[in-house]
Amino acid sequence: MEIYQKVLNFPAGNKETSCTDITKKVQNVIKASNLTHGIVLIHTLHTTTGLTKKSRKGMSGYLVQEEEPLLLKDFSETLSEGAEKVIFALPHIVSGRKRFLDFVPKKLMNPLLELIKEILRPSGYFKHDDFSIRTENMTPHERKNAVAHLKAAMIRESLLWSFNNGKINLGRWQSMLFWDFDPKGRKERRIQIVVIGNKHSP
Repeated sequence: MEIYQKVLNFPAGNKETSCTDITKKVQNVIKASNLTHGIVLIHTLHTTTGLTKKSRKGMSGYLVQEEEPLLLKDFSETLSEGAEKVIFALPHIVSGRKRFLDFVPKKLMNPLLELIKEILRPSGYFKHDDFSIRTENMTPHERKNAVAHLKAAMIRESLLWSFNNGKINLGRWQSMLFWDFDPKGRKERRIQIVVIGNKHSP
Protein backbone atom coordinates (compact mmCIF):
# COMPACT_ATOMS: atom_id res chain seq x y z
CA MET A 1 0.00 0.00 0.00
CA GLU A 2 1.37 3.42 -1.02
CA ILE A 3 0.25 7.00 -0.41
CA TYR A 4 0.55 9.99 -2.75
CA GLN A 5 -0.54 13.49 -1.72
CA LYS A 6 -0.99 16.76 -3.55
CA VAL A 7 -2.54 20.16 -2.80
CA LEU A 8 -4.29 21.77 -5.76
CA ASN A 9 -4.41 25.57 -5.99
CA PHE A 10 -6.76 27.32 -8.35
CA PRO A 11 -8.06 30.88 -8.74
CA ALA A 12 -11.10 31.91 -6.70
CA GLY A 13 -14.20 32.90 -8.63
CA ASN A 14 -15.71 36.37 -8.75
CA LYS A 15 -19.37 35.50 -8.15
CA GLU A 16 -21.23 35.10 -4.88
CA THR A 17 -21.18 31.33 -5.42
CA SER A 18 -18.90 29.50 -7.82
CA CYS A 19 -18.90 25.85 -8.80
CA THR A 20 -15.95 24.09 -10.44
CA ASP A 21 -15.90 20.58 -11.86
CA ILE A 22 -12.69 19.09 -10.46
CA THR A 23 -13.13 15.55 -11.83
CA LYS A 24 -10.31 15.86 -14.37
CA LYS A 25 -7.98 17.44 -11.82
CA VAL A 26 -8.56 14.54 -9.43
CA GLN A 27 -8.04 12.04 -12.25
CA ASN A 28 -4.75 13.74 -13.16
CA VAL A 29 -3.52 13.39 -9.57
CA ILE A 30 -4.40 9.69 -9.58
CA LYS A 31 -2.47 9.30 -12.83
CA ALA A 32 0.55 11.16 -11.40
CA SER A 33 0.56 8.82 -8.39
CA ASN A 34 1.26 5.79 -10.64
CA LEU A 35 -1.15 3.81 -8.45
CA THR A 36 -3.68 1.65 -10.26
CA HIS A 37 -6.11 0.44 -7.56
CA GLY A 38 -7.24 2.07 -4.33
CA ILE A 39 -9.12 5.04 -2.92
CA VAL A 40 -8.77 8.79 -3.26
CA LEU A 41 -9.69 11.32 -0.56
CA ILE A 42 -10.49 14.86 -1.66
CA HIS A 43 -11.12 17.54 0.93
CA THR A 44 -11.38 21.30 0.93
CA LEU A 45 -9.07 23.41 3.10
CA HIS A 46 -11.69 26.13 3.64
CA THR A 47 -14.83 26.42 5.79
CA THR A 48 -16.81 28.44 3.24
CA THR A 49 -16.41 25.85 0.49
CA GLY A 50 -17.58 22.31 -0.03
CA LEU A 51 -17.54 19.28 -2.29
CA THR A 52 -20.38 17.31 -3.81
CA LYS A 53 -20.84 14.42 -6.14
CA LYS A 54 -23.15 15.47 -8.94
CA SER A 55 -25.62 12.77 -9.85
CA ARG A 56 -29.26 12.25 -10.73
CA LYS A 57 -30.04 11.50 -7.09
CA GLY A 58 -28.82 14.87 -5.79
CA MET A 59 -26.38 15.72 -3.02
CA SER A 60 -25.81 14.91 0.63
CA GLY A 61 -23.32 16.03 3.22
CA TYR A 62 -22.03 16.25 6.74
CA LEU A 63 -20.49 19.07 8.73
CA VAL A 64 -16.94 20.17 9.48
CA GLN A 65 -16.88 23.88 10.15
CA GLU A 66 -15.22 26.75 11.98
CA GLU A 67 -15.66 26.39 15.73
CA GLU A 68 -16.68 29.96 16.54
CA PRO A 69 -19.44 30.03 19.20
CA LEU A 70 -21.63 32.68 17.59
CA LEU A 71 -21.38 30.98 14.19
CA LEU A 72 -22.49 27.69 15.74
CA LYS A 73 -25.56 29.50 17.12
CA ASP A 74 -26.25 30.85 13.62
CA PHE A 75 -26.08 27.29 12.28
CA SER A 76 -28.58 26.07 14.83
CA GLU A 77 -31.01 28.95 14.30
CA THR A 78 -30.81 28.78 10.51
CA LEU A 79 -31.44 25.05 10.44
CA SER A 80 -34.31 25.35 12.89
CA GLU A 81 -35.87 28.15 10.81
CA GLY A 82 -36.04 25.89 7.81
CA ALA A 83 -32.97 26.37 5.62
CA GLU A 84 -32.68 22.61 5.28
CA LYS A 85 -36.33 22.40 4.19
CA VAL A 86 -35.79 25.10 1.55
CA ILE A 87 -32.78 23.33 0.10
CA PHE A 88 -34.25 19.83 -0.01
CA ALA A 89 -38.02 20.37 -0.38
CA LEU A 90 -38.50 23.23 -2.86
CA PRO A 91 -36.78 21.54 -5.83
CA HIS A 92 -39.30 18.70 -5.48
CA ILE A 93 -42.27 21.03 -5.02
CA VAL A 94 -41.53 22.90 -8.27
CA SER A 95 -40.64 19.75 -10.23
CA GLY A 96 -44.22 19.29 -11.42
CA ARG A 97 -44.54 15.79 -9.97
CA LYS A 98 -47.55 14.61 -7.95
CA ARG A 99 -47.01 16.20 -4.55
CA PHE A 100 -48.97 17.82 -1.78
CA LEU A 101 -49.27 21.17 -3.63
CA ASP A 102 -50.77 19.67 -6.80
CA PHE A 103 -54.22 20.84 -5.74
CA VAL A 104 -53.13 24.51 -5.97
CA PRO A 105 -54.24 26.28 -9.19
CA LYS A 106 -51.27 27.00 -11.49
CA LYS A 107 -51.77 30.78 -11.35
CA LEU A 108 -51.44 30.69 -7.55
CA MET A 109 -48.43 28.35 -7.46
CA ASN A 110 -45.67 30.97 -7.81
CA PRO A 111 -47.11 33.35 -5.17
CA LEU A 112 -47.57 30.41 -2.79
CA LEU A 113 -43.99 29.22 -3.32
CA GLU A 114 -42.70 32.74 -2.67
CA LEU A 115 -44.72 32.84 0.54
CA ILE A 116 -43.28 29.46 1.63
CA LYS A 117 -39.75 30.70 0.97
CA GLU A 118 -40.39 33.88 3.00
CA ILE A 119 -41.72 31.85 5.91
CA LEU A 120 -38.74 29.47 5.86
CA ARG A 121 -36.09 32.09 5.15
CA PRO A 122 -33.76 32.99 8.07
CA SER A 123 -34.14 36.45 9.57
CA GLY A 124 -31.00 37.87 7.94
CA TYR A 125 -29.20 38.72 11.17
CA PHE A 126 -26.15 36.57 11.88
CA LYS A 127 -24.21 36.84 15.12
CA HIS A 128 -21.04 35.70 13.31
CA ASP A 129 -21.20 38.94 11.26
CA ASP A 130 -21.88 41.22 14.23
CA PHE A 131 -18.38 42.43 15.12
CA SER A 132 -19.75 44.47 18.03
CA ILE A 133 -20.34 41.25 20.00
CA ARG A 134 -17.96 38.79 18.36
CA THR A 135 -14.61 38.29 20.08
CA GLU A 136 -13.27 34.92 18.86
CA ASN A 137 -11.46 33.86 15.66
CA MET A 138 -11.12 37.47 14.48
CA THR A 139 -8.50 38.62 11.95
CA PRO A 140 -7.58 42.20 10.89
CA HIS A 141 -9.49 41.71 7.61
CA GLU A 142 -12.41 39.64 8.95
CA ARG A 143 -15.17 38.99 6.43
CA LYS A 144 -18.90 39.06 7.08
CA ASN A 145 -19.53 35.64 5.63
CA ALA A 146 -21.91 33.77 7.91
CA VAL A 147 -24.16 32.98 4.94
CA ALA A 148 -21.22 31.35 3.14
CA HIS A 149 -20.49 29.16 6.17
CA LEU A 150 -24.14 28.17 6.43
CA LYS A 151 -24.31 27.20 2.76
CA ALA A 152 -21.10 25.18 3.05
CA ALA A 153 -22.54 23.39 6.07
CA MET A 154 -25.27 21.89 3.88
CA ILE A 155 -22.81 19.89 1.77
CA ARG A 156 -19.70 17.76 2.20
CA GLU A 157 -16.25 19.09 2.98
CA SER A 158 -14.68 15.87 1.64
CA LEU A 159 -15.24 12.99 -0.75
CA LEU A 160 -13.83 9.47 -0.56
CA TRP A 161 -13.88 7.50 -3.78
CA SER A 162 -12.42 4.34 -5.28
CA PHE A 163 -10.42 3.90 -8.47
CA ASN A 164 -9.41 0.89 -10.58
CA ASN A 165 -6.90 0.57 -13.41
CA GLY A 166 -5.85 4.17 -12.73
CA LYS A 167 -9.36 5.56 -13.36
CA ILE A 168 -11.78 6.94 -10.83
CA ASN A 169 -15.01 4.94 -10.50
CA LEU A 170 -17.72 7.45 -11.38
CA GLY A 171 -21.04 6.74 -13.06
CA ARG A 172 -22.01 8.25 -16.39
CA TRP A 173 -23.72 11.26 -14.85
CA GLN A 174 -21.44 11.79 -11.88
CA SER A 175 -18.89 14.56 -11.45
CA MET A 176 -16.90 15.91 -8.53
CA LEU A 177 -17.81 19.53 -7.88
CA PHE A 178 -16.06 22.15 -5.78
CA TRP A 179 -18.41 24.81 -4.41
CA ASP A 180 -17.13 28.17 -3.20
CA PHE A 181 -19.62 30.33 -1.30
CA ASP A 182 -17.24 33.18 -0.43
CA PRO A 183 -14.86 33.68 -3.38
CA LYS A 184 -15.01 37.45 -3.97
CA GLY A 185 -11.75 39.25 -3.21
CA ARG A 186 -9.79 36.04 -2.67
CA LYS A 187 -6.78 35.06 -4.77
CA GLU A 188 -7.05 31.30 -4.69
CA ARG A 189 -8.64 28.25 -3.12
CA ARG A 190 -7.01 24.93 -2.17
CA ILE A 191 -8.05 21.32 -1.97
CA GLN A 192 -6.03 18.39 -0.61
CA ILE A 193 -5.97 15.12 -2.53
CA VAL A 194 -4.66 11.91 -0.95
CA VAL A 195 -4.32 8.81 -3.13
CA ILE A 196 -3.98 5.49 -1.30
CA GLY A 197 -3.48 2.26 -3.22
CA ASN A 198 -1.33 -0.25 -5.05
CA LYS A 199 0.56 -0.23 -8.33
CA HIS A 200 -0.83 -3.63 -9.25
CA SER A 201 -4.26 -5.22 -8.88
CA PRO A 202 -4.73 -7.05 -5.57
